[in-house]
Amino acid sequence: MSENEIDWPCYLREFHTATPGSTSALLSRAVAGDHTPYRWLVRAVSGEARRVLDLACGNGPVARELSGRHVIGVDNNPVQLAGAPGPRVQADARHLPFANEAFDVVTCSMGLMVLQPLPEVLAEAARVLRRGGVLAATIPAVRPLRRGDIRTLTGLTTRLRSAPQFPASGEITGLKEQLRGAGFDVMESQRERYAYTVRSIDDARLMVGALYLPGTPDRRRESAAHWLAERAEARDGLEVAIPVRRITAMRTNLALA
Repeated sequence: MSENEIDWPCYLREFHTATPGSTSALLSRAVAGDHTPYRWLVRAVSGEARRVLDLACGNGPVARELSGRHVIGVDNNPVQLAGAPGPRVQADARHLPFANEAFDVVTCSMGLMVLQPLPEVLAEAARVLRRGGVLAATIPAVRPLRRGDIRTLTGLTTRLRSAPQFPASGEITGLKEQLRGAGFDVMESQRERYAYTVRSIDDARLMVGALYLPGTPDRRRESAAHWLAERAEARDGLEVAIPVRRITAMRTNLALA
């Protein structure tokens, strides 16, 4: 199934209703040094920022990292949203129910590649940010990887017969230009390699079950999970790399017409 043939709103709604919290369960166990992708994201949030909007918040892992701040979570899936802590609002990211310049920071963990059309989402994020406010977001990346990572990921996609897919590519071609068009100045773009360790078949199923794989039957997911578990048993644990890109941008102007 090509990406153009996928009914993404339907797929994402069904995926996250059936497996709420699967993404956060995976990423909360992915580490680089002393941090997870969630902790890395919130490190971009200034200590002075008090009003935070967490876009596509899921079940609230970013809000938990920002404990003590006033964080409002927004998601369009009520099942996911039910698990989020604190204030939360079910809403479309293109039509946020907040006043202009209501927030100091907008965070978005692994969401920009599924929020569409992205230019409209970015313009709405700019609208609710005060001038000088910051958008901090993470998205999937294709690097950095180690030599062994490539062998593992190639073996995994071979058994799945697909790589993870998104409405926008994981790296989002032209993201910096789209941010500028929405009224942002890009301050930072960094990449980090996170590692999720597989030690059992349950670990492997969690990994495979969190991937967006429209059209991939369950038997292929199970085959891939068993392959990961067998390799992990032979090596006393197997690292699966999850490259992540973090973008930080400051809202300076209104969206360009």
